[in-house]
Amino acid sequence: MSAETGRRVQPVKPRATPGERRWPGTVGVMVATPAVVMGGAWLVQSDSLLWIAVATCVVLAALLVAGALCGPGAGPGTCVVVLGFAFCLFVGPAMNDFVLDRRGDRYEGVITDVEGYYKKHGDGRTCSVARTGSGRKRTYEVNDTAGCDEGFAPGRSVTLVVDPGGWLPTRLDNAVHGLSSGMAWTCGGLLAAMEAFILYGRTRRRPR
Repeated sequence: MSAETGRRVQPVKPRATPGERRWPGTVGVMVATPAVVMGGAWLVQSDSLLWIAVATCVVLAALLVAGALCGPGAGPGTCVVVLGFAFCLFVGPAMNDFVLDRRGDRYEGVITDVEGYYKKHGDGRTCSVARTGSGRKRTYEVNDTAGCDEGFAPGRSVTLVVDPGGWLPTRLDNAVHGLSSGMAWTCGGLLAAMEAFILYGRTRRRPR
């Protein structure tokens, strides 16, 4: 018997197709992109300009990379970048509303001063609110977007909603309504559309 006859033949494993090799990267892009965008949107909710600048750079970089991985030119990649940026603009305030409504500490306070200032689309207001009913006296600055409504005057009793972690700006109770169904559907729709374009862009790319 010859050596060739007695030698065992090793089975040849089928090579993975380009589509099969692309799926791990596709799943990674679909998971990492919204996670980075949501993280950046949360960082932007802080009043710190440093965190806002860092979050903006990270989100834009992540979206540009995701867009490039989904195809060049004005195609799915561009849609991923646009939808991702819109998702960031909506999901940040949505998380802000949800978290502050659920975990915010409420304290009684009184307005000590109201100051007006000029802004591009009309006059703004800032209320200085002092906490009452506590051992230590603390004053918070609350602007018109956070509940300092027109007509508020010194001496008015209000309710402060304070983030115990100190990350989210303090608001007045009249400006805390929780996450609305419209905002939730908007964020969900933008997320679904972004994920759909990521999937479409990744599956239609031709292997090199």
